[in-house]
Amino acid sequence: MSQLYPEVKDATSLGPRFSQELFLPIGVEGEKAAIGSAAVAVPVKITRPSEADTQFGAASPLAAIVKFLLGRGVPEVTAIASASGAAPTLVQRQTAWAILESDPDIRVRLTDSIAQADHVALADSCENADLIQNKQVCFVGMATATSSANLITAAGAIASKRAVLVAPGIYDEAGTLRSGAFAAAAVAAEVAKNADLSDDLDTLSLAAFTDVERDASGYPLFRIKVTGGVPVNDFETLLVGGVSPLRRGRNGGVEVTHLRTTYTVDSTMDALMTRLIVDQLFIDVRDYVEGNNFLRRGNTLANRNDLKAGVEALLSERSNWIKPLPQPDGDSGYFVAVTSSADGRSVTVTYKGEVVRGIQTILVDAQLQIAV
Repeated sequence: MSQLYPEVKDATSLGPRFSQELFLPIGVEGEKAAIGSAAVAVPVKITRPSEADTQFGAASPLAAIVKFLLGRGVPEVTAIASASGAAPTLVQRQTAWAILESDPDIRVRLTDSIAQADHVALADSCENADLIQNKQVCFVGMATATSSANLITAAGAIASKRAVLVAPGIYDEAGTLRSGAFAAAAVAAEVAKNADLSDDLDTLSLAAFTDVERDASGYPLFRIKVTGGVPVNDFETLLVGGVSPLRRGRNGGVEVTHLRTTYTVDSTMDALMTRLIVDQLFIDVRDYVEGNNFLRRGNTLANRNDLKAGVEALLSERSNWIKPLPQPDGDSGYFVAVTSSADGRSVTVTYKGEVVRGIQTILVDAQLQIAV
């Protein structure tokens, strides 16, 4: 209400906030129920569980994954049904995936499928998105009771720099065993909410889960043990094979061990953070170029120098992601250069740096004494 008397009044209000900011938006595909109102192959943005029930049917696999993500603190999910009332064929999934590929806002991809062939094709879909400069990574999981050998075989079949295979299954807070698709969704939710790419989420505790999948003896399906007097680390075996395993938490529940892509040809992508950093650097440079209207400027030395200075500043702000390299003058930097094409129609921005790796091992080398 307005008044003539000059005065500052407090109109502050406080309300509950049920979700966190989303750094990497999520797109998920799967099967809807016939009762759901959503059309097949048409993406829908979902922000509330009730919307998932209405659009896809409360008992559908797609609604289950979407509601699971919302319950993990994800504020919004772009969901698309690939089939209605029946399990989608690979062709139907690929039709839906092609739509998500072309969305530049989607960065994380999920599916309700636990089939290896579908995972291979979903990883290909993320590679396709990269062809049009859309940077996407998919998280997938297998059926419960999938052995270490079969998981490593699946990772070898996927073999993508844009895919993460999460295992094993997990027990939710009600004690219900969930498949690898839900384990993948749980990890994807944490990755999507994490804006600090220098944090690789190693040993992150996943709240509201009671345990990882157990074997017939009641022990975790994968663990560190001694067999025939020899130590066996199932987690290291899986990681070397391209799988990102979860473990029983130190204080109960479930923890991440280490997140990597399924690409194992060399060690360049043995940490998911590397993939995300490389993608985000491109996106940040692209957004800076577009946001400062360089595509509308003349190809002059002054404008090229402005662009160079801006990229140098951007990279310096991200020095915890990418380290500068030694320069001939003895200083360190990113070797940023902006050069024009011969016809003046384009410029090329180049820079160099070393992507920061996360700490994987800490060796405690104690030197102790005792009086004798």
